[in-house]
Order: sequence, then C-alpha cells, then structure tokens
Amino acid sequence: MRILLICNKFPYPPRDGGSLASYNMARGLVEAGNRVDLLAMNTSKHYSPGGVLNIDIEGLNKVRDVFIDNSVSYPGLFFNLLFSSTPYNAGRIIHKTFKKVLADMLRENEYDIIQMEGLYLASYLKEIRENTKAKIVYRAHNIEHEIWNSYCRNTKAISEKFYLGHQNKKIKNFEQEFVNRYDLLATVSKADLEKLNSMGNEKPAIVAPFGMYPDEFIMAKSSSVGDSFHLQYIGALDWLPNVESLNWFIDNVWVKVKKKYPGLRFSVAGRNPKGRFAKKMVRKGIDYFGEVASSRKYLSENGVVVVPLFSGSGIRVKIIEALFMKKPVIATTFAVSGIPVEDGVNILIADNENAFLDCIGKLVTDQDYAAGMGARAGELSARYFDNRTITDELTAFYKIHSV
Repeated sequence: MRILLICNKFPYPPRDGGSLASYNMARGLVEAGNRVDLLAMNTSKHYSPGGVLNIDIEGLNKVRDVFIDNSVSYPGLFFNLLFSSTPYNAGRIIHKTFKKVLADMLRENEYDIIQMEGLYLASYLKEIRENTKAKIVYRAHNIEHEIWNSYCRNTKAISEKFYLGHQNKKIKNFEQEFVNRYDLLATVSKADLEKLNSMGNEKPAIVAPFGMYPDEFIMAKSSSVGDSFHLQYIGALDWLPNVESLNWFIDNVWVKVKKKYPGLRFSVAGRNPKGRFAKKMVRKGIDYFGEVASSRKYLSENGVVVVPLFSGSGIRVKIIEALFMKKPVIATTFAVSGIPVEDGVNILIADNENAFLDCIGKLVTDQDYAAGMGARAGELSARYFDNRTITDELTAFYKIHSV
C-alpha cells in the first residue's frame, strides 16, 4: 500500500516515547511491504539536527521535514487565551510552509492511506481532504484532554489552574470535534479506543500499540543483590505527570527506602527538568544523568525500574521497553493501563507508599525472584508487542478498509 505518515515531531533520533512510537511505526509499515513516505515537523522544542539526512529506516521512500518554531511565548499564550478557540498546542504548530509541503506531496503522489500521528495534526485536515482521496487515519497516541485534566487538577498555583482549565476545555472540544472526521481510527491501547468510542467514534478502528523488535534488545544482566543493583527511573521531565509522580516517589518512598537499604542507589534519566527539581534530586542522593543517548544502554544496567505514574493517558513506552529487556518493574495500576501484565507474575503493582516499599523489599532481598520476574516480563512483551506482528495486522486492516 502507498502510505504517507505525518508526524508533529521528527521521529529521529528515537529517544522519547512519542518519537520512538512513530519511528517504529514507519519502520514496521515499510517492512510489511508498504511504500511509505514520511512528512514531519522538525520543531524547535524537539529539534533533530540533520533531520532527513540522518534517519536510518531502510526502504523508506521519501522523507521531508519542515522546521517549525513552536517555542512557547507569553504574548502567544495571552492572545490564545483571549481570542482563539483552538488549543495553544495545536495553534503553535500551524505553519504555512508545512501546509504547502503537505499539499504538494499529496498532489504529486497517489496515496492509499494518510496516517496522522497524534491529535494536533487535525489542524491540517482541510489541506489533506482538498488534495487527496486517500483514507485518513487518526492514530491516537493518547486521550489528550485527560492529560490536561490531570494538569489542571494537580496544579496548586491559582493562576496556572485558571489557564490550564481554559486550555483543558479547548483541548476537550478540539478532541471531541475531531471524532469521526477521519476515516479510520488506530489507538495505542484498548482503553483509549473505549474512551474514543464513548466520545462517539463510529469509524472502523484497530488497536495498534507501540511495538518493538525482540531480537534487537541488549538483555539486562540478571538481577543480584549488591552494589550494582539499584532503582531506576526513566522518563521526560518536562512532562508534568512524570514530574508529579517522581516528586511523589522521592518524598514518600525513596526517603524511606534509603534509610532501610542505605547502600541502595537510585538513578534517574530524563530531559529538561526545571533547575529546582534537578537540584532536589541531587540533594536527595539520587544519581541524575539527564537525557541519555540510549535508553536501552541505561536500562541494561542491573536493577529494577520504578514507574509511579498516577495521571496522563496512552501507553507507557518505557515500561514496554523495560519488559523487553527482561527488567523487573514496579508500577502503578494506572501506569500499566493497556499493557496485559499480571501482578506478581511479570510485574509488581504498587499504588501507594507501603506497596512500593514492600515490592522494593521483595526484589532487593530475593535475587531469584527478581530474575524470574524479568524473564517472564520478556516473554510477555515478545508475545504482545512485536512490531512486525502489529504492523502486519495494521496493514491488513488498511487493505480491508481502503477500497
């Protein structure tokens, strides 16, 4: 099939969850026998130097990127608040050059499928409809208004709560109005599909989760008690749900773990934390590495991954990556939404302070238990999240519905 994949950030290098999801999607669709073109925004927030020159997906047909300055400006925030019904996150990626390049690609090439990676690309639906008869697919990476609802609910500053509340209403309306304006729907989790169906989706839909390649992973060392065994956290620290959850873990769990197991280390990897938060991590005895070049190399170190997430939406890419690497993982019920794990079998579930403490204790004191947990995690991830299977099934879905 002839597919145009449209991304609101350039999916290379594939370090964070969003770029990795789009990168593996493009790669998988190519390997499934499709002719795939890629058009991506190369934004100031997630700038990829070199862009199209560096992407390394063998067999990708055409690649275009367009630079977009999507940096936040206070005048822009103020203007959007008072005079626009479009969410600020959608408005700041509307760009005339991107519109032109998109229209040109659609006119110059005959596509069967136009796959939009993420909600905010809905702003370009008009240009797509006007220039192609291809089926339009919305691949929902998450339910965006649920993330912003948690932002608004958890922030304490009155001014921020006021602004986030307004943005949340705009995003919810934007998301609701987009329902059924596409031709086909693909979500990354069953929970997200159920949510969009409850919002009125009537279009043919498929769950196409985040996928990886089992044979390409450097497997983690078997867990053992000792100086090398430690707690690990990885996630973007400019995403509010991650910041909130890690703050909670540090204040309520790590301080007690440190007293009970004084030799146990805790390392954190993640981009763009606020200066005050970065200093707090150092002050609390945490090894902070910043944004790591390779999440797999970081996760290959000996230890257990903690994911104390309580808000957000979508599927946790880093959990899937850790499972592929046969890592023992402790996560909240919320964090594993959309991942068919079983507590005590291939993961440990903890939803409060005492549960996290108990789970950490089990893994620190029982080497065989930790190693067995990791081995079963690897089996589960290979069964449910093999990218070749996912993109083969998605291609078959497209063939059925593209006529």
